[in-house]
Amino acid sequence: MQPLEELIEVIDLLSEKNEGVPIIVEGRNDIYGLRSLGLKGEIHSLNQGKSLLQRVEEISACREELIVLPDFDRKGVALKDTIKRYVEGMGKTADTYYWNRIRSFSLVACIEDLPKAIERGVVSLGMGKAIKRYTILQGIGIKR
Repeated sequence: MQPLEELIEVIDLLSEKNEGVPIIVEGRNDIYGLRSLGLKGEIHSLNQGKSLLQRVEEISACREELIVLPDFDRKGVALKDTIKRYVEGMGKTADTYYWNRIRSFSLVACIEDLPKAIERGVVSLGMGKAIKRYTILQGIGIKR
């Protein structure tokens, strides 16, 4: 399987998990990027004018698990670790699997750039018909 197909498979799995588990991202543009990839579950931005701890407590209040998905730069790495520590300190699960998997592809530095990176890859490789994930292709404007 090619890296782009693997990335799309990871996004597909993330989308499925997001149906029942909320995602924490850094900002509003990250939410838009994930929505354009077909994610329909809860997605929360950290940037709400509150402290990081307050925001994480607020998001995790009635939940046992959160998907942690900040950007992949130094700030994002630090945020991932801090959020994970806060969530786990509350006795809950902080899922960083998808962050680690998406980061391993080295295609983007931030979540909001995922749709464009996938679109570039799909177009450059001529993979529109080979990829089964209709909602992702539709979200980035590629028809099957």
